[in-house]
Amino acid sequence: MRLKEIVAVALAVVIVAGCLGQHEVKTSKMKYAKLFSIEKHDGYAVVTDSEGRKIVLWKDKKPDVEADLFVRIPVKRVVALSTTHVAYLKAINCSDAIAGVISVKKWYFEDIKEKIENGEIVEVGKARSPDYEKILALKPDVVFVHAKFVGSDVIKKFESLGIPYVACDAWLEEHPLGRLEWVKFFAAFFDREEEAEKYFNSVESRILEIQNAVGKEEKVKVVYALVLKGKVMVPGGQSYHAKLVEIAGGDYVFKDLNSTRYVQVNTEELINRAANADVYIAIYMGKPVNSKKDLIEEVPGLAETKPFKEDRVYAMQPWIWQHIHRMDEIVEDLAAILHPELFPQHELTMFKKV
Repeated sequence: MRLKEIVAVALAVVIVAGCLGQHEVKTSKMKYAKLFSIEKHDGYAVVTDSEGRKIVLWKDKKPDVEADLFVRIPVKRVVALSTTHVAYLKAINCSDAIAGVISVKKWYFEDIKEKIENGEIVEVGKARSPDYEKILALKPDVVFVHAKFVGSDVIKKFESLGIPYVACDAWLEEHPLGRLEWVKFFAAFFDREEEAEKYFNSVESRILEIQNAVGKEEKVKVVYALVLKGKVMVPGGQSYHAKLVEIAGGDYVFKDLNSTRYVQVNTEELINRAANADVYIAIYMGKPVNSKKDLIEEVPGLAETKPFKEDRVYAMQPWIWQHIHRMDEIVEDLAAILHPELFPQHELTMFKKV
């Protein structure tokens, strides 16, 4: 009788352990990204988007759990309401699932451009004023959207029409690698986590290699600014751009501005800070900067600053935002601009000298 009791207890322990194992939750911790999370359950996953909504991703059997949205994976048809979302899908070779995209002046992905021209992909309007009828007609499994950018009216309309959307505000991540890490979020909808992990690790490795190389050099003083229609906007000291400068071996001259977003400053402040900077970089936001003259016409005093006198003025290429997945190229370009002696053979791709 004693032996039977021992066997029964041991069997019970095995059964309980097995049951516990079946319900184990694995949380995939992100190294840099702060605005999303992924939890792995038995047979399904729960991703939390940038609005804090719980999206259940399931394959074979829809789980009986509470969620804001259920999505069967891998998804087959998606709408991307940002060019950066397309970039993430390109990184994991999932762009064939794109049925609809945001309307933009120019696409720098030739395959996307061609598919729009031949009707395989439909343009669905601007992010803040999408064509809801077109989106509904496409019957997407999910719509990827910058919720904080498009605003509550668009989100409420999606909800009222029953359009399955996911908030993907990667643009609010402060760390460049945090933005890149969103490739893992998108991959979850396509059951491509392994591919995303490999891609991220490869790009991260190159960026850290560059950071280590320039870290031994003297910091180069950098101005990053958007000058448009008489207004001057500069990234705050805790912003993505400020972190990019730091990684590339620079000393951002507006680092004291306590903000993660753009901050408006007057032209006098821009001129004063640029006066003794080493490099000036013009931010691209719709209007290309093709020469120093373009900037001097907006702010004449820039002509007398050190970067303009020493011919160290650069500008973002117009395709940079459509290639956010190539963060290693962005960082290497910037490092080569700030420390050309370390990258003598480097040719710029994401920035240009003006």
